[in-house]
Amino acid sequence: MKQHIDYPRLLSGDRIADDHDRRYKYLFSHPGFVERLLTSFVDEPFVKELDFSTLERVNSTFVSEEFARQESDVIWKLSFRGRPVYLYLLIELQSSVDPLMALRFLRYLAELYASLVAEGQEPPLPPVFPLLLYTGDSRWSAARSTGEMIRPEIPEAFIPQLTYYPILVNEISTETLLRIHNAVAAVFYVENADPQKLAETLDELVAILSDEAPELFQVFGRWLANYLAGTTGEAAVIEPIRSAREAKTMFATKLKEYGERLKEEAREEALQEGRQEGKRETARALKEQGVDAAVIAKATGLSPEEVADL
Repeated sequence: MKQHIDYPRLLSGDRIADDHDRRYKYLFSHPGFVERLLTSFVDEPFVKELDFSTLERVNSTFVSEEFARQESDVIWKLSFRGRPVYLYLLIELQSSVDPLMALRFLRYLAELYASLVAEGQEPPLPPVFPLLLYTGDSRWSAARSTGEMIRPEIPEAFIPQLTYYPILVNEISTETLLRIHNAVAAVFYVENADPQKLAETLDELVAILSDEAPELFQVFGRWLANYLAGTTGEAAVIEPIRSAREAKTMFATKLKEYGERLKEEAREEALQEGRQEGKRETARALKEQGVDAAVIAKATGLSPEEVADL
């Protein structure tokens, strides 16, 4: 039986590592986004035989506290040729490349299998497809298989062999995203673009979404609003979106709000810098008059170290 997932609450609520993690977990806790991720960005023949109508979210995580701020996992169960398989989606959040990623996958999948055995499953166990979604800026250079990381000084049969499938968002061309008309392509388009320039290419973004289901418009719209807001507060309230035209209106509004917020932050930063410079000028004048540094610090609100450096 499929479980109900409260998507707005997932975006705004639970204790998740950070905004980026929360937003991506929100997206890929939706079966429609999982289906589009696999069918559009995984070039493996078995994907065509997956029964996406059987997608069922597994409420488990095997990312340790050690890596919780670097990555996040989402696990799904679905049917392949009438038998269950698992998707282990690991979302890499940090910009730097971890050369040990294949070993981390090996560890996480071993823990997943241990949990399946603990639940009463017996061999032969279901296969697990390890999928990496890398959203950082650096070029991915890590080994994609544990076999590449271990010296072959004993027979290969005794060396752990696990290969993960990478989706590298920063290496997907704009042309590819424009050709793929779905919500996941739109997410990657936004990720690869400068938010300040999105307004100039709004028609391209809407074109990517032109064939998408209204339900996924809603999910994408809420994700985009939170992405532009950059907030950990309540999930953005998005009016029902039923067409690409309505989506364009909403996106344009959110982009305008984003631009206004940037301007306001810039003004506040300038005012703050002006206030600080005023305090420093006052401190310099007092210092030239021989006033004690501790008195100057108390009078201006500057730290003793800042006063000493003047």
